[in-house]
Amino acid sequence: MYHIIVNSVSRKKRAQKNLKVFLAAAEERGGECAVHYTRCAGGGKELAEKITAENPAAEIVVVGGDGTLHEVLNGLADPAACRIGLIPSGTGNDFAAVAGIPLDAAEASRLVLDGEAKETDYLDVGGVRCMNVGGMGMDVEVLVRCRRGLIKGKIKYLLSLLQCLFAFKGYALTVESEGRKEPHSALIAVACNGRRIGGGIAICPASVIDDGKMDVVTVECLSKWQIVKAFGKLMKGKVLEYPAAKHFLCERVKITPAIPCTVQLDGELYNGLDCDVTIGRGLKIYRP
Repeated sequence: MYHIIVNSVSRKKRAQKNLKVFLAAAEERGGECAVHYTRCAGGGKELAEKITAENPAAEIVVVGGDGTLHEVLNGLADPAACRIGLIPSGTGNDFAAVAGIPLDAAEASRLVLDGEAKETDYLDVGGVRCMNVGGMGMDVEVLVRCRRGLIKGKIKYLLSLLQCLFAFKGYALTVESEGRKEPHSALIAVACNGRRIGGGIAICPASVIDDGKMDVVTVECLSKWQIVKAFGKLMKGKVLEYPAAKHFLCERVKITPAIPCTVQLDGELYNGLDCDVTIGRGLKIYRP
């Protein structure tokens, strides 16, 4: 039995179209399906909680984007017990791109129905699970601006990012990991399982989703001109080459801001969340 969780809140037409593709492919193979629709923000978590409370080893197929996948991940009774399929239907689909999951619904459906669910890491951030990237800094300010703006689609992220380049002043914070504790005035400080944010911006090109490690990236907040240069490196996928960027791998990191702030996980915003990050293992996702 495939339990299909469909994001009916945003990009409704695409999700419905992709759902029909998956159902047709499953019917050809004699697969049994139960369709569950999210009705509000947080609906994916509630549905996953209900499904896995009854069957912790359920087969769950997410028809949505990074946000819906984030909700479902946080509703699983035991991430190591079930298998997750993803039919990308969001705006950015950053995790799908990193995991090699096709954006074409027919190809993604074949991957779930005929493929293998492979062990995939995730992050635990103060008790909240994160599939892709979590942290604080200018990326959070960008997301806040995106939520306020009227423009839709990927362009809204880039426009908000450009606005932040000239308005953002940086976060005073400390990064603590494996006996090291360093102060920063950070443009951005993130823990990465995936490699990209904002529909294709490569925040950590070196990250691997099944190596049992997270990648931590910090970029110091310097002069406005240096911030613009760092942004140029970021857009080219070369931010780790920037002199003010620091990058290391670990299994646990704690990022503590001087003043409580908003943390983003998979593009979802959490106010005052304790950014104490550990690596989670055992989750199985259908991917190449």
